[in-house]
Amino acid sequence: MYIRKFIFFLVSFLAFSCVSKQDNISKSPADGKFYYEMGVSSLNAGNNAQAIHYLLQAVQTYRKPEVYNVLALAYQFSGEYTKAEEAFKEGISRFSDNPELITNLGVLYALTNREKEAISLLEQSATHPTYQGKDKAYYNLALIYRNSGNDTLFLENINRSLLYNSNFASSYIALGDYYYEIYLKSKDRDSLKQSLSNYLKVTGFGLSSPELFYKIGRIYIVMKEKELAKYYLEKALKVTEDKDPMKNQIKQLLIDLTEDKFKEF
Repeated sequence: MYIRKFIFFLVSFLAFSCVSKQDNISKSPADGKFYYEMGVSSLNAGNNAQAIHYLLQAVQTYRKPEVYNVLALAYQFSGEYTKAEEAFKEGISRFSDNPELITNLGVLYALTNREKEAISLLEQSATHPTYQGKDKAYYNLALIYRNSGNDTLFLENINRSLLYNSNFASSYIALGDYYYEIYLKSKDRDSLKQSLSNYLKVTGFGLSSPELFYKIGRIYIVMKEKELAKYYLEKALKVTEDKDPMKNQIKQLLIDLTEDKFKEF
């Protein structure tokens, strides 16, 4: 069960290069930059179809690496992996030294179970001399190795990601998950403490994540720290959407805490 959850984590949370909302949108609809910025805004709003519509117009006259990157991501988020790959490859054919395009194509390969190709591309971008997203490249490499059961290379690459960005929350969460899984298998309390330590580091970054708070709460349940468990589970409950099935799970844990029914995970 937990391994499947890790695979879901790999698929869902691989770090893509940033797609930031534009503040100053161009005025002329005839300008390719205008269509690009409209595409970015649509993608950020979750309207992938509209984003693709604008970006296909943008790429006709505004052939920049970021346009190919965002177009490919819009296809990817829509589940059109073949078209996403084509867009990434076209961008790379025009801008062969662009590490963001290379990183995100590597991520796409990881998502579609082409690990060897993914590793090759991510290693290429991770060693690019001017790439500012090395933390993402090493993080994604780490997840691929974790999924394949290579703990040594997982730890090596996840720690490299933190060397390049000591505030990279996703890497700390991945470490927390790793040590928690070790605890589940061995009941080793030191691993449980390491898991908690990595999760708690993330809370210092201001991330308000129901899943993170839930993970911390369940560890405090194992440690029989009732008040701390209650504190984090209540935080998780507060930021969990009503339709999320995790909400009922959190409520049940809080009831168990009230009745002193501590459960181990």
